Amino acid sequence: MGPKNCILVVEDDRQSRIMVRQALALDGHEVIEAADGDSAMALLRRQGFQLVLTDLRLPGAGGLEILGYITENMPGTPVIVMSGFGSIDLAVEAMRRGAYDFQEKPLNTDHLRMTVDRALHKAALSHAYDYLRREQPYIYKFDQIVAESAVMKDLLRQAAKLAGSDITVLLTGETGTGKSLIAGGIHANSPRAEHTLVTVNCAALPETLLESELFGHEKGAFTGADKARVGRIQQAHGGTLFLDEVGDMSPVIQAKLLRALEDKIIQPLGSSRSIKVDVRVISATNVDLVQAVADGRFREDLFYRLGVTTLEAPPLRQRREDILPLAERFIHQICGDSKRPHKELDQGAADALLAHNWPGNVRELRNALERAVLLSEGPKLTRRDLNLGSHGNRLGDSPGASRGFDLEKLERETIVAALRAAGWVQARAAELLGISPRALNYKLQKLAISHPELDARRRR
Repeated sequence: MGPKNCILVVEDDRQSRIMVRQALALDGHEVIEAADGDSAMALLRRQGFQLVLTDLRLPGAGGLEILGYITENMPGTPVIVMSGFGSIDLAVEAMRRGAYDFQEKPLNTDHLRMTVDRALHKAALSHAYDYLRREQPYIYKFDQIVAESAVMKDLLRQAAKLAGSDITVLLTGETGTGKSLIAGGIHANSPRAEHTLVTVNCAALPETLLESELFGHEKGAFTGADKARVGRIQQAHGGTLFLDEVGDMSPVIQAKLLRALEDKIIQPLGSSRSIKVDVRVISATNVDLVQAVADGRFREDLFYRLGVTTLEAPPLRQRREDILPLAERFIHQICGDSKRPHKELDQGAADALLAHNWPGNVRELRNALERAVLLSEGPKLTRRDLNLGSHGNRLGDSPGASRGFDLEKLERETIVAALRAAGWVQARAAELLGISPRALNYKLQKLAISHPELDARRRR
């Protein structure tokens, strides 16, 4: 069952109010009743509602007056009007003024419940859309990205220059360097910002599913395709398509993507229809595509199509001036999200962060701080809370150091530490480690990691 919604029902006929209240109660809604327009207006001035259902002809303020007040003062709140046979013209006027729907009396309660459900669903989507439209420009404003280092400032300057054009951009760099953040910044500061940024992780899906994800499919196109689906490229029409981990695409998908980008036309799986699309493409990879082209693993023509211009996201070890500002921002976010008192780094923890080599880059930094915040007990995070010794090399260390490493032991210790920090919840531990739950499950089996709490959760 969805969230409990509070609905205002304005109806001067008592029996009709009772009937509506009982019908809506079947779906778990809370109903507030008003017997006349003036009472309804008083209620609207005191509290908000997820939906308003009002008769058009009422004692006191009329239904159109109520609709006008809601439209002006409570935007986003759907209004459904009720009307008798003699009020159809009035109902049409209400629809013209912004009512979601009208229900003709005598009411069909099943139809009413279905209409209310659709109206609430549409309102929720509208609220989410508005929220993302407000938040995205803030999240992706270039001046909101931490950039104290010269190399990062230079990257953002280049990205800002490219944002105003429609040129394709290839973002390169190690895993966890923030390539998706840069892609989002380019989109949010481009002429396409009012349209959608659609992200596809090309490494997360096998070939057949990735093809369907990108191009869509018709009903019955393959086993399990019980309904048609719009592809991500079509969803990005007018906006930006961000292809993450593009270097992991199979040759078959590379060829089909190249045709789509050159012709600006896609064809869903199992369909003979051609669909014109207008998208800007930004792609990202941690693979050396020049070498991949030389090895025959990546199409040269697609490489040049995607990489009209290339930006490289620097690893965290090359932007050490950003480590402490990033840490402070992450700690603030993590404490807020987990409803914990704000914590600060002590000097030992700060020194440890600066000394660490960060092979996992910004993602590793955030995961380390999240573990520390969740496990720490005092108001300050210490070097011991960070426990970086088993999660990556220190500055100057290298895998070829003479003392050597037991990689399997290090991996086991890291996974167990993440599971412990996550309360043995695999999905949460995978998030801390920066890998997928599926990848973590594979590693648990490979390394034969078990724990009573882990086994108990699997049986639930």
